[in-house]
Amino acid sequence: MAMKVYQEFFEHYFNIQGRTGRPSYWAVTALNLLFLAAFYLVFKFLFMILNMVDGLLLLDLLVAFITIVVVVLLTFFVLAILIPSVTISVRRYRDTGLPNAFLLVLPALFLAICWCLSEFISDGYLSIWAVLVTGFFLLADILIKLLPSATE
Repeated sequence: MAMKVYQEFFEHYFNIQGRTGRPSYWAVTALNLLFLAAFYLVFKFLFMILNMVDGLLLLDLLVAFITIVVVVLLTFFVLAILIPSVTISVRRYRDTGLPNAFLLVLPALFLAICWCLSEFISDGYLSIWAVLVTGFFLLADILIKLLPSATE
């Protein structure tokens, strides 16, 4: 079931007209988070090895090369799921039966996350307002996606 849902996730790459039910949406989200967690664990393992082989030039180069390959794979994975993640979110919003104005939560959430990142990169810390606004839009996004389908 999960692989069929994930295949449909990529087949409907640019489709924002249909609807996506809760089980399909959350199965895809869980699989994406699982893949990202796997990448994270690989990074942790590679950096642990990199710290252990510090000073051994050949092993340092090998681990650094493997790390670069993993970074490239992660970049391709994130780019590959970026557009379908937005379109499945739009389809999930449409499935709830809410007015189209609620779709504005998605760009607002994106802008709030960008605000947090820019604050952190420029100052090294986050303002409480950036965290509160981002948290508000993230909570709204999750609650909307948890709503039952309009047909249920």
